[in-house]
Amino acid sequence: MIRLGTPAARTVVVGAGIAGVAVADALAARGDGDVLLVDERAPLTLTSAMSTECYRDWWPGPDPAMALLVGRSIDLLERLSAATAGAFHMNRRGYLYATADPARAGRWEREARELAAHGGGPLRMHRG
Repeated sequence: MIRLGTPAARTVVVGAGIAGVAVADALAARGDGDVLLVDERAPLTLTSAMSTECYRDWWPGPDPAMALLVGRSIDLLERLSAATAGAFHMNRRGYLYATADPARAGRWEREARELAAHGGGPLRMHRG
């Protein structure tokens, strides 16, 4: 069991970024007893330079490896969010990419179609 903010535990993980959350989850899943995750901020708030507890599933590439890895990671984080009564505030609101550059728009569309073919979800386009 992972507890947030409980005063005592067999194992304490300091830092609730992506690494701390992953370590705490792995220890708990392994059966190492109570795991306490400690951070002065909400979990996952400093997982990137611009974090707002958002995440993306936009990793086009030559094959589906990155899309599968990111999809699996998101599934795990959503499971942890549900198991901790929403401590991670996970939601799938998505991203908006906007440009007036036709070349960039074409590149993004090709990447999105490739990613959709790898299981990254459907492409939705709004022109105008």
